[in-house]
Amino acid sequence: MNALSLRIPSSMFFFRNKMGLPGVAGALILCAVSVPAVAQVEKASLKFSQGWLFQATQAQFPLTADKDYWKAEGLEVAIDRGSGSATSVQRVVSGAYDLAYADVGTVIKWNLENPGRELLMVYVAEDACPLVAVSLKKTGITKPKDLEGKRMGAPNFDGGRQMFPVFAKVNGLDTSKISWLSMDANLREQMLVRGEVDAITGFLTSAVPSLAAIGAKPADLNIVRYDTNGLDCYGNAVIAMREFVEKNPRTIGAFVKGLNRGMKEMVADPKAGVEALKGRDPLINADNETQRMALYIKELLLTPNVKANGFSSVSQAKLQKSIESVIEAFGAKTTVTAASLYTDRFLPPKADRIPPAYKE
Repeated sequence: MNALSLRIPSSMFFFRNKMGLPGVAGALILCAVSVPAVAQVEKASLKFSQGWLFQATQAQFPLTADKDYWKAEGLEVAIDRGSGSATSVQRVVSGAYDLAYADVGTVIKWNLENPGRELLMVYVAEDACPLVAVSLKKTGITKPKDLEGKRMGAPNFDGGRQMFPVFAKVNGLDTSKISWLSMDANLREQMLVRGEVDAITGFLTSAVPSLAAIGAKPADLNIVRYDTNGLDCYGNAVIAMREFVEKNPRTIGAFVKGLNRGMKEMVADPKAGVEALKGRDPLINADNETQRMALYIKELLLTPNVKANGFSSVSQAKLQKSIESVIEAFGAKTTVTAASLYTDRFLPPKADRIPPAYKE
């Protein structure tokens, strides 16, 4: 937008002030100085659902809000805690939330099963796959096949459980030999430690720190990662209904630009991320979240690809392979392409997405 252009009637030039400007005209001219303007967004107030609780893996969202990075783009974003990827999807699909954070595999499954009501990913924050199956060493579970004949546990909405059929298919597991127990998320790790289940699914950044918090050291655990056992996938992404994205392109662009600044801020200053979490949930354990933050940044965010190409630099081939794995595992009758699932249209330039140096 150019500076305002005002036409002032000659009748208003009736006196001059000390600066030599006509009084009323001078005031108007001073108010009309050229000011860079932010492109007007279609929807200035947004509701956003995290994928999980106020933990380190979600810190970029309250941090972006606290730093006013969204406000600088003309947005007011209300952030709510999440309760799993399946819930994030439902919140967006129902229209209760404009955007949310969810596991890429869960989004693929939704789009396959719901043609005409597709979700679109606009920013893939986690370049590595966080999904794992975790057990105590005494169970002897060191590889996927060892899960047969075991009792597994997870909440129904857990991303690791949602994608377990895909993981099982890739690794040739007989799922009829695996029994599942559902529980609340806050009981998952406790039930593993008590021996009520043999293994749990979850995110690397959720299960391992939570087990450490109740006395199970990393040395006590066997961790079977999905990505090193045939399922090389992405982690969590920002999603919205395709229709919403098409109708609100400037809004999406503003959201992504602000979030990208928050991602870089979190890497540069992890302590600020933890402080932002405490501002939303004063009861969090700062030490636990600091440890979780280090795991999150090193294992899921700062991959060689991200260091070289920036945040949300998605490989179409890798994403398409993930889609094909989900199609095969669930026997989907429809298909989805990487190009229809993710768009890089709203990303800032590559130079603005390169992460800063990280120091613990």
